[in-house]
Amino acid sequence: MLHFENDGIRYSEQDQKAWQIVSRIVESISAGAEVKIVTADQGHTLFEIVKTDPGIIIGKHGHTLDAIQYIVNLIMNRRRGSENYKNYIVDIDGYRKRREESLKRYAREQAELAKRKGYNISLYYMNSMERRLVHMALQEDSDIITFSEGREPYRRIIIKPSSIKNEEDRL
Repeated sequence: MLHFENDGIRYSEQDQKAWQIVSRIVESISAGAEVKIVTADQGHTLFEIVKTDPGIIIGKHGHTLDAIQYIVNLIMNRRRGSENYKNYIVDIDGYRKRREESLKRYAREQAELAKRKGYNISLYYMNSMERRLVHMALQEDSDIITFSEGREPYRRIIIKPSSIKNEEDRL
């Protein structure tokens, strides 16, 4: 059902258009689902999907939710320069925050394993946003080095103990 709930707040025409795009996609996936704007400012707008089964919208490892977010950003920013770029975030049931915490915990566990075992650890394939979170979560640990390798969509992070000096490291 396409309706624009503004809770007494007037949103920009661009936010309304983005809301319509997200709403149409979500409605085609799950009848009865609704989309609300949670926050909107110059740099980003956060949409929250409600009244549906989160598992359907999230998809395996968040791929469906990421795809919805990617599509709305692609459509809304295709003719804008980098100075006018606006980031549209699509979430459901707090998934993005839970996923972020889970990734950070996983990254720290794998970093500890790399330090304890003394060899490189390859993480599973991640999108650019997830890789950025992992790099940021581990940047303060001087006992490891993180870097990405591979090509999209098969790009992953390697966690390397600082004690390993040569390039012929074990993976």
